[in-house]
Amino acid sequence: MEKEWDVIVLGSGLGGLSAALAFAKKGKRVLVLEKSISPGGCASSFWKKGFLFESGATTLVGFEKGLPLDRLTKEFGLKFPLIPLEKPMFVHMNGSEIERFKDRNLWIKESLRVFGGGLRMKIFWKLCFFVADQLWNLSARYKWFPFRNIGDVWKTLLVFRPSDLLIFLFSFVSVRFVLVCLCLSQNKNWNQFLDEQLLITNQTISRNAPFLMAAAGLTYPNLQNYIVSGGMVELSNTMIQRLKEWDGEFFTKQEVKKITKKSYVNQNESANSQAIGGDGFHDSTQSFYWEVTTKNRDHSVFRAPILVSNLPIWNLAELTDNLPRLNEKTKRMEKGIWGAFTMGIAIKINEKNESSVSECLHHQIHLERALPYGGGTSVFVSLSHPKDPSRSKDQIRILSLSTHIHNPELWVRNKDYPKKKQEIESILLSVLEKRFPWFLRENLQFYHSATPVTWQTWTGRKWGRVGGIPTSYFFNPFRMFSNRSEDPSLLLTGDTVYPGQGIPAVVLGGLNAVDQFYTRKRG
Repeated sequence: MEKEWDVIVLGSGLGGLSAALAFAKKGKRVLVLEKSISPGGCASSFWKKGFLFESGATTLVGFEKGLPLDRLTKEFGLKFPLIPLEKPMFVHMNGSEIERFKDRNLWIKESLRVFGGGLRMKIFWKLCFFVADQLWNLSARYKWFPFRNIGDVWKTLLVFRPSDLLIFLFSFVSVRFVLVCLCLSQNKNWNQFLDEQLLITNQTISRNAPFLMAAAGLTYPNLQNYIVSGGMVELSNTMIQRLKEWDGEFFTKQEVKKITKKSYVNQNESANSQAIGGDGFHDSTQSFYWEVTTKNRDHSVFRAPILVSNLPIWNLAELTDNLPRLNEKTKRMEKGIWGAFTMGIAIKINEKNESSVSECLHHQIHLERALPYGGGTSVFVSLSHPKDPSRSKDQIRILSLSTHIHNPELWVRNKDYPKKKQEIESILLSVLEKRFPWFLRENLQFYHSATPVTWQTWTGRKWGRVGGIPTSYFFNPFRMFSNRSEDPSLLLTGDTVYPGQGIPAVVLGGLNAVDQFYTRKRG
């Protein structure tokens, strides 16, 4: 099938869907192409053996005033099925149980109780809160960063505040540097705690994490945390429903095979492209269009003058010959990209244990030793909410486990593959059994696991890489990937481009990409 649209969005992750809604609200006819059978990318859900499991992300924040999800819901009139959590997270390490209180003062007290540090510890967390707050504010205003030309610099100067310079300087120092300055770098347990927390949000440890981005990651439990009733996929389903109300479309089973930029062959087609993509603007890109070819047997060729890629940058670079600079840059960011090992577990909970199970739904468990085959030294565990009828019924609760995997490209389907999976599964089940008295193996109803191989098969991500680019690559923030590619009619979003990582960040990236596009047109 050949059909021309105003905008084609590749991938239905939340960054791509945010961009799709922003274009659709401006009157564009938008098509979203998704490789899988369900939307959401790494923030999705799926049914298996009668149970609804999360595919990846399980935590959700960012609805406070001025934050990206607050903007998303207000601009597009969205209402997500959210359930607020009273307790954001417990961290289990070295026999201690640490509560990550939402209240900032309570969390500082808890941190002092467990790790000590006195006034220096208070200063560290006060600094984290200040920098994180300012970063969200700055990210919303600096829509043209990283700069591509003098016009971007000028637009940024119009919204510049003197305090921005101080915040910007924290991009050039590591968390470790701040800890040394505050004489907090010698406490082994404290450093272990920070490193495992940073791996969740920054994909790197305190020695390598720029303090600016680390501050936002370390303080996300101090925002209001939510569970999505019906699974994380309901975020995407809600957005797609609104997209369709605005004459957009969402096609599944559309794995992209090739992306080519072509010129219209006659003046009628060129005029048509101006009518589609123009909005009264006039530039040379209107005589060209993007042709997207997919592996779908029945509907496989699509055209649009504007393209939005929500694909990981490594995938995109391999699909087109029209982005040589992007291809070159991706080659410099190939090392140290994480994969994940995840598990989904359905278990029956006795009524007498319900209160202890529901006390807190998110747990980070530090392991006594690293998992084999490149596995991490902690595992993140999320439980379904007792008031979620899709995922918690008949005394069944769903658990989602995830841990980092070094060098995901080393995972391949060979004769040793089943053994490796089973070995990690067995270790993680033992960890749960030891940590939670209510976790009894005889009550297990079903469980499954996913490796980097699974992630590559399901999402199409190269080598099964998930979680974005480690922030260690961005001590110089000008090295970040812009939401604009080298071609003005191809926009970038997702967790591998600025601002990257985490649902609030990719939503902000998708919205900013469209804002940038229209500002360039008018400016």
